[in-house]
Order: sequence, then C-alpha cells, then structure tokens
Amino acid sequence: MPNLYFYAGSANPELYELQNELIDPERKIEKVMEEFCDFEGSVIVDVGAGSGFHSHMYASTASMVYAVEPDSGMLKQLKARQARDFRSNFCVLKGFAEDLPLKSDLADIVHARLAYFFGPPMKYTESCEEGIEEVKRVLKTGGYFFNIQNNYSSGQYADFLELSYGRDLKNLQKEISDYFASRGFLERIVRTKWRAKNRGEIEKALTLEFPIEKVGQIMKAFSGNEFSHDFSIFFFKKRTRGENG
Repeated sequence: MPNLYFYAGSANPELYELQNELIDPERKIEKVMEEFCDFEGSVIVDVGAGSGFHSHMYASTASMVYAVEPDSGMLKQLKARQARDFRSNFCVLKGFAEDLPLKSDLADIVHARLAYFFGPPMKYTESCEEGIEEVKRVLKTGGYFFNIQNNYSSGQYADFLELSYGRDLKNLQKEISDYFASRGFLERIVRTKWRAKNRGEIEKALTLEFPIEKVGQIMKAFSGNEFSHDFSIFFFKKRTRGENG
C-alpha cells in the first residue's frame, strides 16, 4: 500500500516554491550531509522529491539525479522545473518508496526530505519498512541514506505546531527517534530557520503548514522576518555484511 500524505503544496506550486526558498536559507542541512559524503559527481536518488527544489539543485554538481515522486501535482511541478531549466543528468520518475523504479546498487546517496512515509506508523502513514528495504536495495555499498524530518522537540516551528494542535510533541519526537535508532539509523539535529524578505512572505507560506485560523496567532508569536526551525537528519551507511558499526 502506498504511504501517501496529502500536502497542500501539491495544488499550490507558487506557495510551495516560496516555502522552499524560505526554509534553511544557509543550506545547513546540505552542509551536514556533505560531512559524510561528497554530492559532487555522485548518483543521487531523491525519494518523494516533491517539486524537485532540492534534487534539481543537486543536479548542478551530481553525475546523475533521479527524482522519484508519486503525486501527480508534484510530478507536474517537477516537469515544469525541468522544462524551465533543463538538465540532461536529471530524470523524473513516477514511483513509490516501497517500489522504486530503479536498479539495485545504483545510488551513492538516497535523499528524502519531509517525506512523511519514512517514519513510524502514524495517522496518515503506514509502516515504512518496505521503503527502507528499497533504499538499501538501490544504494551501493558505502552509500548513504539521508532522511530529513521535522524535529518536534525544539525550535520555534515545533512551538507553532504545539500552539496549532494543542498537544506536547516531545513524546512524538522520542517515538520517532527511537524508531530509527532501533533500525540502525544515526540522528543529527540541525538548527536552522525560516527567513524572508518580509513578514508577508512568511504569513503566506505558513498557510501550507498550519490551519488558517492559527496563522495569525503564530505571526504574533515571533518578531521580525525569521524564526527557528530544527530538523532531524536520520541516516545510515550501507555496509557489507561483515563490516562493523
């Protein structure tokens, strides 16, 4: 069964693009990933690639990028991005995490960002075990899988989620972290931010993430044109059977 999570950005390409531009403007997430492996010259698979905001950027230095996405609205955005700025080493594929349309031992890096099917069973998703096994299949030995998720226990973005949904999310974060630790993942927390030219940009982009009736409260909860947003990068390296750790 596909683990799909409906996301409003699928039907709002302009707002979705704006939101991607606002989040992590210093590209701290990329800097952390590059501590472990070199994106330049690599074969990269982006699972749940969305509009291709990140994967298309990676194609500027990678040898090949495969952007895999199941949602028709996001696929339309992916194809539009490629039409605007064609890159011969960028391939758009329709596919699901648990059945990747790619050969085995292909990728140096598999990347998934805010792909909600990669996590413990939740309200909207089922177990992602089949997806994890597919990632292992397409990775080369020595390759890395980076699964980037919101961190619910720190940062102002987590506070806004609590404000909007009325519950403490720290236990949820522990559940997610424990889930990945039990499956051999390491975790790195990256402290980054949303930053915009003006507050109006932030207010518009927030409507993709939060109930419209809560956005006004969120805007009152911070000043200026930025707020903090922490992420967890869950990652593993594909090793040989006899290799330790």
